[in-house]
Amino acid sequence: MKKDLLYIMYMGGPDSIEGIEEFLYNLFSDRTIIDFHVGGMLQNFIAKKIAKKRSKKVAPEYMKLGGQSPQLPHLKSLLEKIRPEYQRITGRELETSIGMCYYHPYIKDSLKELEGREFENIYVTTMYPQYSYTTTGACFDRFNPLPKPRGNMVIKKFWHMNEKYNKCITDRIFKAAEKLGKPLSECHILFSAHSLPEYTVKKGDEYTMHIREQANYLISKTNPRSSGLAYQSRTGPVKWVSPYTDQELVRLAQEKVDNVIVVPISFVSDHIETLIELDEQYIPEYEKSGLNIVRIESLNDSDDFAEAILDIILN
Repeated sequence: MKKDLLYIMYMGGPDSIEGIEEFLYNLFSDRTIIDFHVGGMLQNFIAKKIAKKRSKKVAPEYMKLGGQSPQLPHLKSLLEKIRPEYQRITGRELETSIGMCYYHPYIKDSLKELEGREFENIYVTTMYPQYSYTTTGACFDRFNPLPKPRGNMVIKKFWHMNEKYNKCITDRIFKAAEKLGKPLSECHILFSAHSLPEYTVKKGDEYTMHIREQANYLISKTNPRSSGLAYQSRTGPVKWVSPYTDQELVRLAQEKVDNVIVVPISFVSDHIETLIELDEQYIPEYEKSGLNIVRIESLNDSDDFAEAILDIILN
């Protein structure tokens, strides 16, 4: 039977409490994702200090998540669903492999295992729907120079406008409105994206443009009463893209905007940003105002998201 390969890249996350510091050091020492505008050696020194201090701070949060990031388990489960469906559709076997930027399995290690092998088609993408040189770009910066398996290479660097992927989100928006007991015409959608240092936008990065493009598309499919876009998860001593999600929720609460649906538009799976930052820190504060708010379910390893990834790589 002819065999194809799906190679997926992602940021990665710690698989244990002990692994948090390694993950954070790799993250903060990468000048692509965050540049402290100092020399490389000094950035590594600063990254080591931040990782040591921050790992202790976030350890209790990871404990709430079972002692590890749920990112990799969700991705592995998703791929388990994709393989048999791919074979049913194409008649070819699909092998899958994962490479991470900042934690195991690292991109260099998983590509090493594939080096020299032959496939008919090789699909390469990331779990970032929107393109940014700090995320997708960082993945491909690691991928491009390394020896690879042989085969017809199909590269998908962004897929934020894929219809099946966006249907996954619109379906969840409608379900969130049902939880609120309101039609979408009486709801406010707040899109929340992971923020990036502001200098990335000034360099011409496409990320915020992709976020706005997708948000506008989702609004056209759901027709809410009103909507907004904000950014979360800023950290480190640089200025980040705003408005900030937590501050935007404060503003909405002060203005008595009721029936808010939070859509984490840049996140495809649950992690600290959704389960802790949104669910435990931001949303409960909003609820204290006596107003209704709900976050849509994450895509994680859902059946419809598996179908969307298949559509992304095949079409």
